[in-house]
Amino acid sequence: MDIKKITFIVVMLLVAVISFTKIAPWAADPNNHVHTLEQTEDKIAKVMTLSGGAAATSATISLLPGDLCTPIAEQLAELAKYFLVILCALYLEKFLVSLSGYIAFSVLIPVACLLVCASIAFGKKQLRTIAGKLAVVGIIFFIIVPFSVWLSDKVYETQAARVENAVEEYEELQIEGEGETSFFNEFTTITTETVEKVSGFLGSLLESLAVMIVTACVIPVLVFVFLIWLVKTIFTTNVLTLDTDGLKALTDHVKSKE
Repeated sequence: MDIKKITFIVVMLLVAVISFTKIAPWAADPNNHVHTLEQTEDKIAKVMTLSGGAAATSATISLLPGDLCTPIAEQLAELAKYFLVILCALYLEKFLVSLSGYIAFSVLIPVACLLVCASIAFGKKQLRTIAGKLAVVGIIFFIIVPFSVWLSDKVYETQAARVENAVEEYEELQIEGEGETSFFNEFTTITTETVEKVSGFLGSLLESLAVMIVTACVIPVLVFVFLIWLVKTIFTTNVLTLDTDGLKALTDHVKSKE
């Protein structure tokens, strides 16, 4: 093995060590993703407010006698379940922001470097191709999650007023009844104004739910599907395979000109 190959192997091992010990901890540090995490935390707070508001409102109006508000109470309880699903998706997004970079630079990039070293040491060109593909996948995996969050935020910003409106309606919502006591009992009836407020809150919740489903579920899923397609394309094509015969012919042509 000549000195050039040994030097290249040493450089690849050094890159692998730096990637694992320096870049991976940096990529996983939440302090380097402050803006992204703040945006996600803001969405989580709003979803928790709306989910709790839907459940609390449903429980309150279900105490009223009669079946007048039963459909609204059931609908609110159902919406609370959907908001819980969105909350799980947002927490998963929050974890992946840091985790994607750690996986890329502590696993994929070092493995790619080791495969390059093995390719040079044993003369296996196929390992070099696999290493290149792994490195590209690692970089894409590191970029794709922040890009997904950025794209979701841009879409969310266009409809953020609807979510804010739903939160404000819940904070101002007061369920009042007409009766001899301040407690709900069989002699209590709900006022028409309260029914209108609850119905309006339900409509705002539906709009907020639609916005959250698109930004927290649909867009990340589409980006993830795109990632799978891209990885599949990279590993099933020769996009990173070097045409050695063509390179040799080009080299010989240049030498003949000289």
